[in-house]
Amino acid sequence: MAITLETTLAGLRRHRWLFAAILVGSTVLSVVVALLSQPVYRSQVMIAPVSDNGAMGVLGGLASQFGGLASLAGVSLGKGGNWSESIATLRSRHLIESLVDSRKLLPVLFENAQDKATMGDAVYLFQNTILAVQEDAKTGLVTVSVKWHDREAAAEWANALVLLADQELRSKAIETANSSLAALQRELDQTRDVELRSAISRLMEAQLKVKLAATVQQSYAFKVIDPAVVADPDKRVQPTRTTMVLAGVLFGLIAGLLAVALRIEFAGRRA
Repeated sequence: MAITLETTLAGLRRHRWLFAAILVGSTVLSVVVALLSQPVYRSQVMIAPVSDNGAMGVLGGLASQFGGLASLAGVSLGKGGNWSESIATLRSRHLIESLVDSRKLLPVLFENAQDKATMGDAVYLFQNTILAVQEDAKTGLVTVSVKWHDREAAAEWANALVLLADQELRSKAIETANSSLAALQRELDQTRDVELRSAISRLMEAQLKVKLAATVQQSYAFKVIDPAVVADPDKRVQPTRTTMVLAGVLFGLIAGLLAVALRIEFAGRRA
């Protein structure tokens, strides 16, 4: 039996209670799921690169003059890391591991499977679900977003990740400067050439300025433009209750029409 619009409308009138029951049941179920589902909130930190200080400018000028000497001595004349490397640090595995380990987050992230969860599971969850790092190519600003069920935890983790990354880059810069100073001191002790000693002394002075800047600056690589704050209770990003209810209604309409069409088809075959 061919199912046409006329037969469908007739079937809807005849099986209206079946259609209504499916539609209402699907709608009620979607409302219950939307109300009981665990909300997810987002907190964001907006950051910008810290402007190069005077010490970095000195290093840049010396790089063109004494790059060969510095290379022979195993000394780096560049900044501890460029902006791309700094952003990569925010996404890095070891940074997430540091956050998870310092705050004992495995039981928090895997409440129902904490005995089986590993650090690798935590890193995967952060990198693929919780953490997002986005750079605006026009402004150069970077947004670090954290999504989680706990509004306060989401804000705390976002701010903590930026702070941990900045501390790591600072420590790396100081370590690099110390290593360079040690190498330059060895070269200075071994040479008697006046001009060469003068060049080495200038390089050492620049490295000392870099070390001092990294030590005393409040922010080394990341300048926080807008720190993360706790999201309002009604500002959930997932799940969107309206969308879930609309999806339930749509599913009920389709399921109801399909059920009526099947009843019509079966009735036609019996006839």
